[in-house]
Amino acid sequence: MSAKRVRSRFAIASICAFSLVAAACSDDETTTTTTAAPGTTTGDTQAPDTTTGDTAGEDTTTTEAAMVADGTEVVIGLVYSETGRSASSYNTVDDVANAWAEWVNTEMGGVGGHPVRIAAADGLSTGEGAAAAARQVVEEEGAVGVIIQDSTAENAIAEYLTTAGIPMIGGTANGRPSDSGEAHWPNTYFNTAPSNPSSAAATMVAAKAAGVTKFAAAVCAEVPACAEAGGLYTIVGPMVEVEYVGLATVGAADPSYTAPCLDLIGKGAEIINLGVASNTAVAVMEECLLQGYEGLFASASNSVVANLFETVEGLHMAGMINGFPWWADAPPAQAFRDALVNYGDDIDARNPSATTTWAALELFRKAVGENGPAKDADITAADVIDVYHAIDGETLDGLLPSPITYTTEGFQPLITCFWMFELVDGEFSTLTEGESGNGVEGDLQSSCFTLG
Repeated sequence: MSAKRVRSRFAIASICAFSLVAAACSDDETTTTTTAAPGTTTGDTQAPDTTTGDTAGEDTTTTEAAMVADGTEVVIGLVYSETGRSASSYNTVDDVANAWAEWVNTEMGGVGGHPVRIAAADGLSTGEGAAAAARQVVEEEGAVGVIIQDSTAENAIAEYLTTAGIPMIGGTANGRPSDSGEAHWPNTYFNTAPSNPSSAAATMVAAKAAGVTKFAAAVCAEVPACAEAGGLYTIVGPMVEVEYVGLATVGAADPSYTAPCLDLIGKGAEIINLGVASNTAVAVMEECLLQGYEGLFASASNSVVANLFETVEGLHMAGMINGFPWWADAPPAQAFRDALVNYGDDIDARNPSATTTWAALELFRKAVGENGPAKDADITAADVIDVYHAIDGETLDGLLPSPITYTTEGFQPLITCFWMFELVDGEFSTLTEGESGNGVEGDLQSSCFTLG
């Protein structure tokens, strides 16, 4: 496989890093549940002449006649972590979703003429909180589909949403059950992001793409499962020609990280994957750099939050994200940034939770807008499920990591493609390895890895 870097002019200030097995970033104990319900605007302003990424090669410039969102309202639910331990990874997604809704209602004619509203509720970074949030957006707000942005939420609300007949239409994919049938997701879990174990192994693929081969990890001491990542790295390393040299456990309350840093440096690590909460990751990186470490650090998935690691001087990172690169020059990513500038109240959405939210909403707009009920009819959850079961080979011009095809039988297929990045001197670039996973080239091109 050949690796390449696709440079972008969009720089970042920082990155939040902890790996696939880490606990969530923040320890915020606030327990306020919030619901965002932006007004639905019937717009008559000509949309900008940009391609929004609905269909490759298709002219999606909005016409004035198509811009009237005067049909029946459709409500999309969002269960996310505004507060609690996971908040730093997810607490901007409600702003992104609300900006998308205002953009769609104002400039894009709604979803097939239906004005759209986001019903967002804080899951408090707990299973119990997520379950309450799911009931709120469905029973009180009338959501016909739910996006999940909380790594603790998916299995916690699976039985409720399945019983209620409400589909999961995108977001994170950390808690997706296996095909063992132990959880309650049938064929209405419409994942739009990469799933484990491929996403878990992607930091090793990124290490290879970045040109380093001696891979180590610093993982959380508080959760025993964190140390189990070593078993995965032992399996994946030979498959991608990366040498796994060892693992150290670190605790958030440890008085010093000198010993684990010296241990990993002594093992010859060229890249250290951080499987710890963000505040701990900052301390570990600073200590390792102080001890003379000259290699890279790694980060993965929703942990990559650009505004959290800006205090670390000389930071050089590589890793993977499960949402499209927010720094990409490609028109679909530019449309995302433009909408946030116009409707996002200066939110900092440089994180994959923001881009996975946007991609999930854009898939809803395309699929339901083109194939859902007429604008004078109500859109039901059953309508959404039927429409999604007909999605075949969709990539949204690179906003999705691979062609998405859903099935009516069993669990939906795993997504084994993702985007990789390298961060050098405050600038993100897209790394690629092998053939394009989503069929596009340039800085929206994804890479893939299948374990087994």
